[in-house]
Amino acid sequence: MILLRFASPLLSQSCARSLFVAAVFVSGFCSQANAQALPLVDQVKGVKSADRFDVERLNAINTFMNKAVEDGVIVGSSALIFQDGKEAFFNTWGYHDRANKRPMSRDAIFRIYSMTKPITSVAAMQLVEQGKMKLDDAIFKYLPEFENLQVFVTKKPGQAAGKESRNMTVRDLLRHTSGLSYGFFDVLHPVDQKYLLAGVLATDKTLAETVQKLSRIPLKYAPGTYFEYSASTDVLARLVEVVSGESFDNYLQENIFNPLHMSDTHFVVPEEKQSRLVTMYSDDGSGGLVPTGPAESRKFVDNRNKFFSGGGGLCSTIDDYLSFMKMLMNNGETSSGRCIIKPATLKEMFSDQLDGIEKPPTGGRHAGTPWGVENFRFGLGFAINEPKYGTDYEWGGIAGTRFWVNPESGTAMIYMVQVFPLIDHDLSGDFRRLVYEALKEE
Repeated sequence: MILLRFASPLLSQSCARSLFVAAVFVSGFCSQANAQALPLVDQVKGVKSADRFDVERLNAINTFMNKAVEDGVIVGSSALIFQDGKEAFFNTWGYHDRANKRPMSRDAIFRIYSMTKPITSVAAMQLVEQGKMKLDDAIFKYLPEFENLQVFVTKKPGQAAGKESRNMTVRDLLRHTSGLSYGFFDVLHPVDQKYLLAGVLATDKTLAETVQKLSRIPLKYAPGTYFEYSASTDVLARLVEVVSGESFDNYLQENIFNPLHMSDTHFVVPEEKQSRLVTMYSDDGSGGLVPTGPAESRKFVDNRNKFFSGGGGLCSTIDDYLSFMKMLMNNGETSSGRCIIKPATLKEMFSDQLDGIEKPPTGGRHAGTPWGVENFRFGLGFAINEPKYGTDYEWGGIAGTRFWVNPESGTAMIYMVQVFPLIDHDLSGDFRRLVYEALKEE
């Protein structure tokens, strides 16, 4: 009967009484030994190991996620907690495809968007390790079109004019202080309007063609002066191509995906796997969710896609991305001992790089973004946050996916959902909070 503790709150009292009667009836046929209650860890759906977790508090994750589905905030999601070298929790909620009532599955493929950025950043830092480029090298050394770019001059006090500006560096690309923009966060700004008119992230253009477009648009800020979330990581991907001599997709496959056995991570999902690609949903304008238009997903399934975006082009599964996270937790090594990135390099990536850099103000157009918070810190490809235990290194994607690694506490978490854009609800942040609230004091 203890199983009834975790019955859905949506069950009516009459249904609950029926379940109770049925349970009593069945229990009459069980031996006394078999009728004993299961351990709490076996009752809470999703719990695999609870060595350091309060199981009842972990169940709050199920309650919260079920409510998000029932309230129509999302259609479906999955999440995983990895603790002290083993899986502690995994569960799914809702649907992979609502129209067909297909439940979410563990092998579901998600568009991870900006969770591509940490992977691209690791790829670039591999080349820094190998001495093929340096963090403070000027970009024009490898991409000549980026020499002495014009800087947009505003009335903002202290804004550097073009002749006072230095050239952007590899470090600037990694920490988003390049002066580049995205075009869609500040659509009234003249530079952002140029991005939109130029269609800088068009999927029918290669990384090389994209970089050429960007080089013809003034920088929004002088490099090294301001954090502006931007197309920097797409330029970084092109830099990987030029420095390595390989196409970006091939470089990632050979140097990250293959050694980490990330066999379901793709820029273009193969046809035989496309049934596993989760249906993505968007706001219908009245608070409901409808399937996102095909144009937004075309680049993830169309072999004609030429733009292998280092900033937001990958699709992946929860287990594939977990392989990447476990490598980060293991000082840059795979489980078999292969070095993907050296510990000293990873330490640099996990160090705040924004000392002395102006940051976006909280609220306003930055409200709801990871960088629109007090005391925002960013390393080389990762945001840095301090929860109750240790330090989280994390990032997320615009369709709601997000991950955290916390080597100090031995905790890694990943949350997957597909609502484009998921900006009005911090579900992943609530998931993270619930996980840490369930973690026991040592």
